[in-house]
Amino acid sequence: MGLGKTVQIVAFLAALNYSGKLKGSAIVLAPATVLRQWYREFRTWWPRFRVRILHHSQDQNHKGRKRHVIGNKHGVLITSYEQVRKNHDALLDKFDYVIADEGHKMKSPDAEITLVCKRFDTPHRIIVSGSPLQNHLKELWSLFDFVFPGKLGTLPVFHAQFIIPITMGGYSTASKAQVHTAYKCSVVLRDLISPYLLRRMKRDVATQLPEKNEQILFVKLCSEQREKYKTFLRSRAVRQVLSGKLNLLYAVTALRKICNHPDIPLESNEGRNHSAKKIPEDYGNWRRSGKMLVLEKVLSAWKKAGSRVLLFSQTRTMLDILEEFVNDNGYSSLRMDGTTAVGSRMYLIDKFNTDSDVFIFLLTTRVGGLGVNLTGADRVVLYDPDWNPSTDLQARERAWRVGQTRPVTIYRLITTGTIEEKIYHRQIYKQFLTNKVLNDPRQRRFFKPKDMRDLFTLSDDLEKGTETGDIFAGTTAKERTGVEGDETSEIQASKAATGQKSVDDDDNGEEGNAQLLNTLLDDSGEGVLHSTINHDEVLKAGTDGKDHKLVEYEADQIAAKAVEELKRSARRRRRDNVGVPTWTGKSGLAGFVSSRPASGVGSSKAASLLQRIKQREGTGLDTPKSAADPDLSENGALLRDIIQFLRENGGHGTSAAIVGQFQARVDSSPKGLPGFKSLLKKVAFLKKGAGPNGSSVWKLLSKYSQDPQDQ
Repeated sequence: MGLGKTVQIVAFLAALNYSGKLKGSAIVLAPATVLRQWYREFRTWWPRFRVRILHHSQDQNHKGRKRHVIGNKHGVLITSYEQVRKNHDALLDKFDYVIADEGHKMKSPDAEITLVCKRFDTPHRIIVSGSPLQNHLKELWSLFDFVFPGKLGTLPVFHAQFIIPITMGGYSTASKAQVHTAYKCSVVLRDLISPYLLRRMKRDVATQLPEKNEQILFVKLCSEQREKYKTFLRSRAVRQVLSGKLNLLYAVTALRKICNHPDIPLESNEGRNHSAKKIPEDYGNWRRSGKMLVLEKVLSAWKKAGSRVLLFSQTRTMLDILEEFVNDNGYSSLRMDGTTAVGSRMYLIDKFNTDSDVFIFLLTTRVGGLGVNLTGADRVVLYDPDWNPSTDLQARERAWRVGQTRPVTIYRLITTGTIEEKIYHRQIYKQFLTNKVLNDPRQRRFFKPKDMRDLFTLSDDLEKGTETGDIFAGTTAKERTGVEGDETSEIQASKAATGQKSVDDDDNGEEGNAQLLNTLLDDSGEGVLHSTINHDEVLKAGTDGKDHKLVEYEADQIAAKAVEELKRSARRRRRDNVGVPTWTGKSGLAGFVSSRPASGVGSSKAASLLQRIKQREGTGLDTPKSAADPDLSENGALLRDIIQFLRENGGHGTSAAIVGQFQARVDSSPKGLPGFKSLLKKVAFLKKGAGPNGSSVWKLLSKYSQDPQDQ
């Protein structure tokens, strides 16, 4: 996101047009908010195209606009997904290329828009998306079935053969077999889709991007919020949800509203009547919401620092409260949500980017978070989390993208111990699943499968941390719960002592952000910050260190292979006379395997050996180490040395003695101690009480107790 996908597609179509390979017209499907942006980019980069926008269904000239481009190799029709859904009979003409911007609109396999788009009669289909996998692997199937119908089979087969194994192997409670099966399926799936998936990552243009600091701010509930939250958890509605008599969505939505602000009605007959009697005169007062208490302090600090802010919320109801709060504080602002006319949206975007007097842009996440460029802001607040991690990711990327010149700070506000923290956990799980398929199948596993009851709990009484901090304990994702001993405070004190610039003089920098968080963490008032954690470090936790079960399984496989190779090498050695020295890599001939193919079937061993000698004498060089000779591998060599060490010590040895002998090689091995232990278990067994003072010792298996040359 923010890496120039629009320009890249325009350049691609321009290249086809210039080379004469574009035989017909192209159609671009895009969210309504960015239709004008597409038009602008086409006019900027390839004016030769005849570009037309088709959006309003009431446009009486839509047939004329379509005829203007259909069949014309210079024609491009830009329209919205909604127009395609409503007028598909008129739009499903012969287009040479179909470009689906934000193509994850087709993530639901059975949705009407997905089925309609798959009816375009052209094999030239391109999806442009910064988030091809959002919630579930079936979404990936749906997108690929548009681009390459049938590549991933039918959905039922894909579900049984890939979705179930990969999902089951992603939980921390998975068995070793489930983990390995998930790994294998992920590797196969990645190999299947990689030829058709062109990925561009932010790290590819890291030198063109400013720094980004993304923090999760765990906020305490205010007393009124906490009481209302607990009351709802004890309500009849929750009991009905748990018994299956009421839709889960109602209860989850109600809890999320309480987390945002206790004044928001619950949107049901019972809820509306109950809430109407208690709506206060100062509806939406920011002092009754924990997140708004934090937000008030954050916006005040950012205003003083000269920053500009994007403030995202999931709902218009909450955005109404935030807008009144912003106006009451005298902040200049703009607003864009689903009710904003499409024709006005680009004007608002341009105004915010060009008018530095506008401090805050208020947006709903799903409208303001798709495809627009808002680099006029260097601060982003995600007021409430979405179940879909890509929704929040899209919102974040509006400011942190190519073209941004200032460091960007993102704050995600989450009420600790509530439904919001559980939503964040689901976001991370889904992000790890995406990385497992698209990046590294060896993702670490942190989450356990939980039932619905877990959603209806409140665990905000942890004084020293959160559930999130507990899950990622032991990783680089460290949770900060206060300023005592904080590194930033120590840095600030050091700078003050040496006369260097104070963080107070640089509120817009990294240290200024840290100082702001320290101030919030140190505030003893109600509804202030509980703790923080760096979001990027949470995501890194999945790749910092591989899955231990997978490493152990691979170590067992390598050890088994090493044992088999050793046996094979010993059998080859026994074929030669005992008087022939064993091949050492430089000397000897017995057991040697040439890397070259045999010169002829049935040639004698003596002739073969003679030929090798002549070759070495003729070249004056040692025979190079054969890549095909398995007993020369690192594991084979280590296995032989383990056997030899135990033989020299009477066929047994303690764990301390064995590890001490091979410590350097254990430390340098990619598999470490698990790999070494797997090798040891292939040639020896642990016998308890057989050593001095009743200690345990490793005893060499009888089949390895005698050197093959002595047999």
